[in-house]
Amino acid sequence: MKFPKIYKDKDVSLDVIRGIKVGIIGFGNQGRAQALNLRDSGIAVTIGLREGSPSADSGTRNKQLARSDQREAGGVAEAEGLQCQAIPDVVNNCDIISMLIPDQVMGEVYSENIAPNLTEGQSLLFSHGYNIHYKLIQPPENINVIMAAPSGSGTELRKRYLDDNGIPGLFAIHQDYSGNAEELVLAYCKAIGLTKSGALKSTFREETETDLFGEQMVLTGGIPKLIQSSYKVLLEDGYSPAIAWMVCYYELKTIVDMFHSKGFEFMNNSISDTAEYGGITRGNRIIDEHVQNEMRITLKEIQNEQFHNEWMLESENGYPALNKLREEEKQIPIEEISKQLLKELFENK
Repeated sequence: MKFPKIYKDKDVSLDVIRGIKVGIIGFGNQGRAQALNLRDSGIAVTIGLREGSPSADSGTRNKQLARSDQREAGGVAEAEGLQCQAIPDVVNNCDIISMLIPDQVMGEVYSENIAPNLTEGQSLLFSHGYNIHYKLIQPPENINVIMAAPSGSGTELRKRYLDDNGIPGLFAIHQDYSGNAEELVLAYCKAIGLTKSGALKSTFREETETDLFGEQMVLTGGIPKLIQSSYKVLLEDGYSPAIAWMVCYYELKTIVDMFHSKGFEFMNNSISDTAEYGGITRGNRIIDEHVQNEMRITLKEIQNEQFHNEWMLESENGYPALNKLREEEKQIPIEEISKQLLKELFENK
């Protein structure tokens, strides 16, 4: 297997991006982190916000375009010392336009505020390939279309930048009008901290489809449901909720930290023989061919746009299914004890 080139700080120059202006569209989780990292790397940054956005008002907390942004973005743009303008003004005044608003509203914002103001030679940058891959946005041919995608949340991106070790990420080029799009996007990656760990080259299609698959099968789908189901089974058989929470929920991080840093072999060498044998033999029973077939079906739904069409319809209809699911998630048995135990263990010193 050919090992991909990993671009590090030493491989990338910031010269190509110095002296140009970057417009960050949106000030949510990624928008805030990337804007602050760019600023701290010496890059001129302006935040583009829709009219009436609370993010432009330093007297309120950020209540930007989506619930996901509301959860984690701390403070507002002006309180962070960043300049804010209306989106059309940002597009008119900046060289790189970084699209950091939720997938489901990005197409509309692009059509209304960005497309009419784009000029030849500008660069449209994304941190997720969704809108380009599914053709919700079809840029003109006379601009660069590039992607710098951190492999983690904006919160972690900012924290690791300040710790001077960064998080890895992907970059991609959809259109190279200027002839130096790769040099430009790599400089952006360096400015937000990705090349401190390493940046790998991908494509908009690959990033979009694998990102959706990873979220649904592992990160926000598979792991939470596995935890919830395991906890439920232990409670059904009479075990203590606190103990069930400890083994099914809390201890997960210690295991993830081991294989995240040094691989599965290191993890297996670090746990007991009993845990290793039981995990491999019973793990194969849980993640069997049936589960893998469901994974293949899910991947096909991403590839053939079934999931995309479903999600766009859900958005257009005001999120009826998602709102119902959110309420149901609040009622799962492990949620209440998680809040109680986390507070007792880590807040009450």
